[in-house]
Amino acid sequence: MAIRVAWDRTPVSVHGSRDELEKLILHLRNKYNLRKHSIIMPDRENDEEALFFLYAPCDPRWINEVM
Repeated sequence: MAIRVAWDRTPVSVHGSRDELEKLILHLRNKYNLRKHSIIMPDRENDEEALFFLYAPCDPRWINEVM
């Protein structure tokens, strides 16, 4: 999985393919009850990627579990 997380942004942005991001959102929701995020949308900076924003605190280890 090639997911890139911009921890230095507010809100935190998560970039990757749409399928990867859908799996990550399901993982975060089911295992950690993290529900405060945006919808998945096209990344304007990269036509091949998608992104979503996290609006709640998220431990980086939670994302590494999926990768």
